[in-house]
Amino acid sequence: MYSSIIFKEWLKTRRVFFVALALALLVAVYVILSFNSQIKAHGIGALWIAMLLKDVSFVDAVTYVPLAIGVALGVAQMAPEMASKRLKLTLHLPYPQVKLVAMMLAAGMIELLAIYVLQAATILIYDATIFHPEMVGRVFLTMLPWYLTGFIGYLFVSAICLEGTWYMRIILGLVGIAVVLVMYLQPGTMAAYNHMIITVIVLVLVLTILSFGSIARFKEGHQD
Repeated sequence: MYSSIIFKEWLKTRRVFFVALALALLVAVYVILSFNSQIKAHGIGALWIAMLLKDVSFVDAVTYVPLAIGVALGVAQMAPEMASKRLKLTLHLPYPQVKLVAMMLAAGMIELLAIYVLQAATILIYDATIFHPEMVGRVFLTMLPWYLTGFIGYLFVSAICLEGTWYMRIILGLVGIAVVLVMYLQPGTMAAYNHMIITVIVLVLVLTILSFGSIARFKEGHQD
């Protein structure tokens, strides 16, 4: 049963997954080429000074990519459950409902994690060839909130897609937009969210319950 559920989720998301992976890697290559261009134009010393004294990260191109990928994957995975009336059939599978929803979310989040890790690794491995490890770490901490925002977007979209009533979809959508906006309030400087990384990670874990709530309301008959 476990492998069948995972395979079903993969069938729904595989096209979006590969497109998203290609986009993420293209952005990573763009960031690397931008680094090279800056080095050729101003020298490696100028980059060091900009990063150390001005908090310039040179990875701004990544900013909204994880969020876009998270939203796209959430829609691709969860929207068919409602649009094609698959959810009723899915919930009648001989498998505990909580485990079923957990596996659906885990499948999507693992795909997101794979995309994010490959993109970040591409950029950071390159950075490690020209920067001190401490500076590479600061670049990673600059990008980490953006990746966490991608998970937040995915979890809100999943809950909205699985929700059976429009008033709850609107509420979830408004709350989701507010949370995402908070994640982009800080100035685009290096490691700007260091002081709240743990809080954001906890928030991501807490937001996993949203889809369980949507499923519970759907099963109780709260549908438009």
